[in-house]
This record gives sequence, C-alpha cells and structure tokens, in this order.
Amino acid sequence: MADEEAIAPIIIKKRIKPKENPHGGAWKVAYADFVTAMMAFFLLLWLLNVTTESQKQGISNLFEPESITQSDQAGQSGALMGLALSARGAMKSSGSPPSVSIPIPSFGGQRDHEGKAKEALTSTEVHQDSENVEARISEQKDLERAQSSLRLAVEKSEQLRDFQDSLLIENTPDGLRIQLIDQERITMFKPGGVVMSAYSKAFLEIITSVLVQFPNNIAITGHTNSAGQENSSASNWDLSGHRANAARRVIVDSGLAPERIAAVTGKSDSEHLFPKEPNSPRNRRISLLLVRIPKGKATEGEKLPEEKTSAGKAPEGKTTEEISPEQKAPDGSLKANP
Repeated sequence: MADEEAIAPIIIKKRIKPKENPHGGAWKVAYADFVTAMMAFFLLLWLLNVTTESQKQGISNLFEPESITQSDQAGQSGALMGLALSARGAMKSSGSPPSVSIPIPSFGGQRDHEGKAKEALTSTEVHQDSENVEARISEQKDLERAQSSLRLAVEKSEQLRDFQDSLLIENTPDGLRIQLIDQERITMFKPGGVVMSAYSKAFLEIITSVLVQFPNNIAITGHTNSAGQENSSASNWDLSGHRANAARRVIVDSGLAPERIAAVTGKSDSEHLFPKEPNSPRNRRISLLLVRIPKGKATEGEKLPEEKTSAGKAPEGKTTEEISPEQKAPDGSLKANP
C-alpha cells in the first residue's frame, strides 16, 4: 500500500534548440551595389533623353581629338622607338605622292587689333544694355507714378468722386492704359452721337493735366458695344472713330501738345472689354495709352511712324478727320454717308 501510495516521479523533458549562426551583412553590400547600378542606369537614360543633338556632338568630339599628338617631340619608348606620328615622314609610305607644305604666316599685329576691337565692341554693348535697363526701370517708375497721380486727382475732384467706377487704369507691356467706361445710367456720349458729356470732359481734363508731365506719346482708341444705334444711321466704325477724335480735341484743348498724339483709332466692337456680354454698355469706352518710349528713342514728342496719319489721309481702320457740319445732325448724332 505504501508503494502504491508513493508519488510517481515527474519527468520534465527540455529540448534545447541549437543556436543559429548570426546573419552576415554581405547581402546588404550586394543590394547596395545593385541599387547604385540601377540609379546610374536610369540617370544615364535621363541624360540621354534631355541632351540635345548639338550637346551629344560636343561630347563626342571630346573623345575624337583631331590628331593623336600635338607635339613634335618623340617619346622615349614604345613601338615607334621615339618617332611621333606627327613628325616629318612618319606617316608617309613609299607609294605616297610628294607633297609640299607651305607655312601660313602669323600676323600677330592683326590679331591684337581684332582682339582690341572685339573687346571695345563688347564693352560698348554692355554699356548700352545697362543704359537701356536703367531707362526701362526709370520709365516703369514714371508710369507707376502717373497711375497713382491719376487716381489721386480723381479722388480729390468733387465732381468726379462718384464716377470712379468709370475709370480703369492698368499697366501693360505697351504702356499705361487709361479707359473711360460707360455705365448703365452714365454715358460719355449721347446715344448715336459724338457730343461728350460734361463729366467726360472733366475726366479728360484731369487726365490731361497728369499726362502733360510725362514725355510719352498718347494713342487714343474708341470702342463701341455690339448693340445697334437706334437714333443714328452711322455704323459703329464711324461712331468709334469720331468719338476717339472728339476725345483728341478735348485733350489738345486741355493743354497736350498736338504732336504727342501718336494715333487716333476707331475699333468699333472688335475688342470688347467684356466679351461674354457684347451688348453691355461697359464695352463703350475711350482708351488712352501712354505709349512706352521705343528702345533707343528717348526724344520727347517722338511719333510712331506706322500710326501717325498724314494730312488728308488715314490708315485703314483708323480715322483722324474732323466731323463736317453735313455729317452732324442738330442733336449731335451722325448722319449716314451718302
């Protein structure tokens, strides 16, 4: 009984796993070499794609020298035993025809003279470029000053303070563009006519008082909307041209020198300010452009030859003639040409 009551021995089995050898880093080196090679490969493909043919030709010329050696000095060892290929007779065979070499004289004085001339020309071009840049910067400052002066003058005017929405000023690559725009209930001209309203004349007088302070020429352009003129049989081309000419007369009467008028143009409804609304009254406007002085021309009052009209003639699409009494109706509207 005592043996049966004895507790059976507890057997614990432990399995000892064999230790694994530590992993080496050799694969990392191989992987890094592979990634580097792939990067170099794709970099080469990119360079081949972005390089132009002229650049490729230049790179190719680096590996194709014109001559094997540039010196007549012989080497000390090698298969030629001290004879350079450029030495006399080194590349001549027994079957080669006789040849005569004529040395080209070197004119050192002429080269020096040409070099000095090129240096003088380069310095002159650099000086002219710097002067042009300074002139452009100065002109841009003048245009910005004119823009701020115009806005300030309109704000100070009690008569025009409420009409500031009719004035649009923008600085463009061609110059400072000043536009007088019609509103829904405020118009510069009577419908179908060329008689300016009082507020339009006041606008032009204030604008002229600022423009006379600058040497730039003035280009005047008239625009209309696409709506027909009920009270006039004249076309939009006639109206835009005559209205631009009416603006010219007011500007000249306000003190601007007549020779500073570079162009007077009528463009009808060909250039809308709001293209999506061709019948909008805001497309009816008078545009004044303070023209930038052409490069190399800084003379005050200089005219644009392609835009300046001659006596009795006007370029196609432009009008500068005065309005005759026969063309004007008693209410100021235009009559149709016979």
